[in-house]
Amino acid sequence: MKDDYLWSRSGEPDPEVQALEAILCRLRHEPRPLVLPPADRAAARQPSRTRALAAPLALAAVVVLLVAGTWRARFSPSGPPAAGSAPAWTAAPLAAGASLAARPLDGEVRVPAGGWLETGEGGAAELRAGEVGTVRVGPRSRVRVVSAAPGDHRLALARGSLDAFIWASPRQFFVETPSAVAVDLGCAYRLEVDEDGSGRLRVTLGWVGFELDGRESLVPSGAVCATRPGRGPGTPHFEDASASFRASLERVDEAGATVDPAVLDRVLREARPRDALSLWHLLPRLDRAAAARVYDRLAALAPPPPGVTKDRVLGRDRGALDAWWDSLGLAPVSRFREWMR
Repeated sequence: MKDDYLWSRSGEPDPEVQALEAILCRLRHEPRPLVLPPADRAAARQPSRTRALAAPLALAAVVVLLVAGTWRARFSPSGPPAAGSAPAWTAAPLAAGASLAARPLDGEVRVPAGGWLETGEGGAAELRAGEVGTVRVGPRSRVRVVSAAPGDHRLALARGSLDAFIWASPRQFFVETPSAVAVDLGCAYRLEVDEDGSGRLRVTLGWVGFELDGRESLVPSGAVCATRPGRGPGTPHFEDASASFRASLERVDEAGATVDPAVLDRVLREARPRDALSLWHLLPRLDRAAAARVYDRLAALAPPPPGVTKDRVLGRDRGALDAWWDSLGLAPVSRFREWMR
């Protein structure tokens, strides 16, 4: 549709705008003499402010509702869902080289559960579900639609990359990878998976839960988190952390519960108050000796709230750990517990 049609009706007409015009045309102004019953004439000579505004306000409300409904139907990424149906995923090519079920992707098509979407070198495609969000699939990627059930919209990223922008309520959208599951908590993020199954999550809006077999990482906007097969999600960190902190944190994750003291020294030395996010995640993952050192550094950067003691934290008392998290000012952990269940 050309914009000129909206202003001067000289451009190419749009069927949906024409349909809206047909609905509204009966509300247009038609000049006519004002005729009132005798009983109303006195009131008409001195109309109240409320009476004078009532009709214009009612008309404005009707117009707003109609325009809003048409706007949503027209500009929703996948249009209005069919009545009584679950939001289905559709796929459309963004660049040459995309295929669905080994057949070239030509135009927007529905993707059934189990359907594999693949992109070649330089290829790209977009998956859409109107009530969920949009997912842009990057080059050299392989993605499968696992589920499109209400409350469980699930993709599997075998390799490559995707950029998700999700407006569904928390814990409605999931992406499975070979080494972790990304649980949407209302956000936008980029997820990459290498050929060996390792991956990286980068959150640009909101929060994402990254989990595998009870091991979970809570990743806020501006943070990244790596994951590896057999180990699950690593320790999240903010992107603006120092290079030394990031490199040392990666080595801590590689080492597991028992870490080289010199490597942990660098993590603790480089940690800023903002890096409390990372130190908190390390507390239940390291052995008692290493966790005690993390506790001391975290306590110096962000003192624990009353009742949270070193013994409770080193004993991996979930209540103590959660209370400390809540004091960091990131987001109430109870919300994540609810969303991650």
